Amino acid sequence: MKIFGVIAEYNPLHKGHLWQLQQIRHQFQPDVLLVVMSGNFVQRGDLAIVDKWQRTQMALAAGVDLVMELPLYGSIQAANLFALAAVQILQALAVTDLVFGTESPDLDYYGTARKIRTLTTNSAAFSDYRNTYATQYNQIIEQNLSLDMTKPNQMLGLAYAQAAQTLKYPLALHALPRTGAVDHDQAHLQGEFASASAIRQALLQQQPYQQALPASSEQILQTSRIISWKDFFPFLKYQLLTTNLKQLGQIYQMNEGLQYKLQQEILQVNNFSDFLYAIKSKRYTFARLRRVCLYTLLNLTTTQMQQMWQHPYLHVLGFNRVGQQYLHQIKKHAPWPLISNVNQTLGNRTGLMARAVQADQILNLLAVNEQNFGRHPIIWRK
Repeated sequence: MKIFGVIAEYNPLHKGHLWQLQQIRHQFQPDVLLVVMSGNFVQRGDLAIVDKWQRTQMALAAGVDLVMELPLYGSIQAANLFALAAVQILQALAVTDLVFGTESPDLDYYGTARKIRTLTTNSAAFSDYRNTYATQYNQIIEQNLSLDMTKPNQMLGLAYAQAAQTLKYPLALHALPRTGAVDHDQAHLQGEFASASAIRQALLQQQPYQQALPASSEQILQTSRIISWKDFFPFLKYQLLTTNLKQLGQIYQMNEGLQYKLQQEILQVNNFSDFLYAIKSKRYTFARLRRVCLYTLLNLTTTQMQQMWQHPYLHVLGFNRVGQQYLHQIKKHAPWPLISNVNQTLGNRTGLMARAVQADQILNLLAVNEQNFGRHPIIWRK
């Protein structure tokens, strides 16, 4: 069988995503098309603009057969760990092919990933202590391979290739050209193919955005609670003001005394954007700082993150008839627990999904529907 996978956030699912899914159907004619989708928290350290169940509906309406959740321990990581967690799920689900959009569809991703591994395995190459590891890493690749490491989707494609190589997983990679603006483009909406960032900006600023969305996504957004850092900045501020420095130092990726800077600057600002600019330095990207803020908001420690990585699982969010049949086919052979109903045993303090459930409960502060207990996969019958 041809089991095709996509790794996505669908934050929200727009016409560029729909085009990609249609191209997969047209070009490859897969037996099953599944998506590994981030839950309520996404890779650049943001809260998803609508919850994971609403975005699952968007995916199923766009023709996806099966939607699986990328767990918390993978969805809020830097690109290499985000990719590794997602590709591990694809492997557990016996996916044969991965399709991704990129600014560089003609690049040999596996070949380039092997060259990058060779170039960056020598620790002596990272001897410039004036720059961060990430900066030196990018410089080595740019100088030796003439690759522009500012292209986010190209970087993710290379991260997928590196993850598959690490796992010794013979996953076929198919790169499709990105259509329209790149995902981190904050420009005004232009035409049908606008970036997800531009659509989110328009939503939050109550500007028109509908032309960039399929009708199904538009309908869901119009009837859903829109979520952003604006809602949760007061809670982040409370965390920083009431948590002692020793405890803050245990937060995941709270390195090099960053907790001192966060506690100092939080007193001077009144919104999340100003806070990010206040703590920004050459050592950290905005995405890294947003993730640290998210880890702080969710009170995620280094120990807890390591424990989550050691206990993976497969959480089903939704399916159609084809996806349901495929789940029945693979459930006996899945290497990890296959979860369709999050019960109290899974979600209690010592349960497999304890930290994920606790993190999702923060949405209850906005009167968003319960995200786990009593929720069953969405069955798409249209």
